[in-house]
Amino acid sequence: MTSKRLREIMESDHKHLFQNYGERLPVCFTEGEGSLLFDQDGRRYIDFFAGIAVSTLGHAHPGFVKRLQAQLERPIHSSNWFFNREQAAAGKLVGELSFPGKTLFVNSGTEANEAALKLARAHGQSISPERYEILSFEGSFHGRTFGGMSATAQEKIRKGFGPLVPGFTYLPFNDLSAAEREIERNGRVCAVITELIQGEGGIRIADRDFIKNLAAMCAKRNILVIIDEVQTGVGRTGRAFAYQHYGIEPDIITLAKGLGGGVPVGALHARKELAPLFGKGVHGTTFGGNHLACAAVEFVLKEIKKPALAKNVSTVSIFIFERLRAMKAKYPQINEVRGMGLHIGIELSVPGMNIVKKALSSGLIINCTADKVIRIMPPLTISMKTVREGMKILETILAREAKA
Repeated sequence: MTSKRLREIMESDHKHLFQNYGERLPVCFTEGEGSLLFDQDGRRYIDFFAGIAVSTLGHAHPGFVKRLQAQLERPIHSSNWFFNREQAAAGKLVGELSFPGKTLFVNSGTEANEAALKLARAHGQSISPERYEILSFEGSFHGRTFGGMSATAQEKIRKGFGPLVPGFTYLPFNDLSAAEREIERNGRVCAVITELIQGEGGIRIADRDFIKNLAAMCAKRNILVIIDEVQTGVGRTGRAFAYQHYGIEPDIITLAKGLGGGVPVGALHARKELAPLFGKGVHGTTFGGNHLACAAVEFVLKEIKKPALAKNVSTVSIFIFERLRAMKAKYPQINEVRGMGLHIGIELSVPGMNIVKKALSSGLIINCTADKVIRIMPPLTISMKTVREGMKILETILAREAKA
């Protein structure tokens, strides 16, 4: 039953806000602690979603809160006209956790991808004015700005917004032959952009051989490889960045979501040789990488470096996969379980939104993507006790659905 307090919030939402997110789920969270959230009426929920893989360290992490409170008493923002201690420290950590390079902080994932696309074209056109074409893959999602949409090979995202940015070609995911044919045929390619786990595309995982051979092919032809780590980065897959599972070193990675642990921030990290292409006045941002955002990044990345966090991701991930595979053997509506670390998808034979709503009613927050894929992405700090409780709720719902 919807409480009076929630009804008032919902009425104000409908009256004053764009309704672009469609039917919101009828909960308003007002408190959080670790992997738990509490709604406007004090009801407790287990968070298996982390706000789309954003709340890396969970909710109200004591050290994170203390660090941000300290920053609030100092400058939050001073602009990129001046040096910024927090920005320099956060950039140093990105390089230590990934590959030697340089970092540009922005505000979001789509803005990080916009910057990557611009950098790739600047690199291509430093070779030839005709080198501007960018390849991406079916099922991808790279954001909702014009560059991000243009790189996204999903018609439902782009529909109604044309004309988009020209110069993008979409290829089948995990099809090396198709990529090779296009690169041989098209002499204008300057870059390839890909996710290693397609989040919005249904937790579809890039084959290791596909990525290794694609990267080698691109290196031979001076074509840049952009790995979109907006959702997979910052410890989500059990390593600092998903590309580290593939034995490659990209030219560019893009980051956001978990990077700020809930504080909005994105980043582009590129090989050092590419950085001069963004010389004075070529690219910029007003808010990107301000003191508060980079204080958040610095704290989150220092936590990611701790072996205990990676061990927790591994332990919890193994447990979830074992439980889900056991469920798959019992419940016919589960087609496949796939993912990496704590980026996990359960492909169903039926639409998943019904299960998401029933889970929410039972105190468990999960998500559905690509219509039939349940997405599990809890905070990386989640405890085994909480995971066991959440998996028990999920299995109870799946068991009831199987009997229905």
